[in-house]
Amino acid sequence: MRIAAAGGGTGGHLYPALAVLESLAAIRKIDVTYFCIKRGLESKVIPQEHPEYKIITIDLKGLKRPIFHPANFTRLLKIFQNESIIASGIEGCDFGFVTGGYVSYPVARVCSKKRIPFFVQEQNVIPGLANKALSLKAKKVFVAFEESANYFPKSVHKKIVVTGNPIRIKECTQNSFGEDYILVLGGSRGSEFINRLMEQVYQTEKQMRFVHSTGDSNWTNRLSAYQNVQAFDYIYDMACAWKGAKAVVSRAGAIAVSEMLYYGVPGLLIPWEGSAGNHQLFNAMYVEKIGRGIMAREKDLTSQVLVEKLSHVISLGKEMQKRENPAGLIAKIILEELK
Repeated sequence: MRIAAAGGGTGGHLYPALAVLESLAAIRKIDVTYFCIKRGLESKVIPQEHPEYKIITIDLKGLKRPIFHPANFTRLLKIFQNESIIASGIEGCDFGFVTGGYVSYPVARVCSKKRIPFFVQEQNVIPGLANKALSLKAKKVFVAFEESANYFPKSVHKKIVVTGNPIRIKECTQNSFGEDYILVLGGSRGSEFINRLMEQVYQTEKQMRFVHSTGDSNWTNRLSAYQNVQAFDYIYDMACAWKGAKAVVSRAGAIAVSEMLYYGVPGLLIPWEGSAGNHQLFNAMYVEKIGRGIMAREKDLTSQVLVEKLSHVISLGKEMQKRENPAGLIAKIILEELK
């Protein structure tokens, strides 16, 4: 089975795509052609983790906001110019699978022109521009949150399947983090705001233990000076990190939120309000609505306020029931649709 896949720029689009492709590979033999952008994370990760995938790199840039920005004329033209490269790459593919980001739009658009069925997966409560446009031609649209359907055109609601976000699960073989700590995440590149705020917390809070992903070696060295803090530039073994955590302080990116819910860890979410469409704010609001965390805005936070809110989050408790990984569910639905 040949698959044309796209989704990248950040881990938020890339890792859900890989989770579904890996679930499909566990059921059927697959041959993947993955479309990347030159500066995207996928150009680095896929050759390392899936050297068997065929990679086609295309030179694109995302659209500027507002959508009528003059620079977008040239950027749209570039998308159309790359369609011939994409068309040769998807020749013979059985279907397309895209997870958003501007690389997804031309790949799915060419699939539609070639009458190749394609599927869309949206990670955030508020869908991105590409996924909203592509939903009109998609065979199915997989969403993480029930509320997401409200932001898609009404004509596609019958195609929407609420699955949750696909999670890449790796077995926790040796938990080096211990148990009963607060996990602190600022996204894959870290957060200067969260690092600075948590440093103030560490100066006064000596009873709680913390495992902190800083995104920066200088911050790792700086925060490692506190005896109750384990600091890392980047946490590769997230399954183990989630397993031992009793609560999390985090940005509200789709993957962080989805992993938090999957592993049953309550969260204090501090949305980065510079994200596209302010989607992190809506992700955090959703978590607060379902009672699995608290949202805190940067402008309202001090170290004292954070500690007070964190105590409430911890009181929500960890949910221990096992959840089905949405990646497997999405893979099964795709294969059923293609019969």
